[in-house]
Amino acid sequence: MTSALATLRRDFGGDIIEPGGAEYESARRSVLVSGSPTQVLRPKSGADVQAGVRFAAEAGLVLSVRGGGHSFPGFGTNDEGGVIDLSRLANVEIIDDERHLVRIGGGATWGQVAEVLAPHGLAISSGDTKSVGVGGLTLTGGIGWKVRKYGLALDSVVAAEVVTADGALVRASAQEHPELFWAIRGGGGNFGIVTAFKFAAHPTTDVFYGRIAFPAAEAGTVLQGWADHLRTAPEELTSTASFANPFAGGPQAPVGPGQT
Repeated sequence: MTSALATLRRDFGGDIIEPGGAEYESARRSVLVSGSPTQVLRPKSGADVQAGVRFAAEAGLVLSVRGGGHSFPGFGTNDEGGVIDLSRLANVEIIDDERHLVRIGGGATWGQVAEVLAPHGLAISSGDTKSVGVGGLTLTGGIGWKVRKYGLALDSVVAAEVVTADGALVRASAQEHPELFWAIRGGGGNFGIVTAFKFAAHPTTDVFYGRIAFPAAEAGTVLQGWADHLRTAPEELTSTASFANPFAGGPQAPVGPGQT
């Protein structure tokens, strides 16, 4: 551990946060879960992520990766292990205006993405919470309010920069490491750490949202009517049905299709 830590301090260009440090109390937590890791690493580059992975392997530490930190099971932290917090790898850049290609850092949030893309009339079908991380949502699918026309968030990924378990940094696409590219689009965070994504964004205009709540006695009729309507609805309409939402009347109003 001492030798591995010395190597990390030499090779790592980001922040190394340890118990007792000024930032440790906030760094050890994800949005929903608190842990007690031995080190929280905040890399500033792909090379830093490589150094962090090699350190964890050499030191025999469990390694957690944190993007937006919204993991319900608490995968963004741990006890007595290492955490790689990607929040400093959050740059969002349009790299091809004609093809609407966007490079997004693995630690960016969807709010940061929207802030950059909106002035250009572009968007990527994503989730409904701006603080959710791009990486976590995309690697597990990415259901969003524009999914019916544009698919899941992962459907817009055209390439990714990935640090694998042996500390190598590779580019995954349909042409390069195609099996890894296939795996990260829906396989979660088990195949490596994505330090950057390349997305194909799509032109967008204003998005309109509405919600209608129905009483419990009408649930069967509402659901059947909703399903029938979606069979012929235009692709621009994305719709979901929710049940027993306590913020919308509890058991007295359990059915509420929301549409955009």
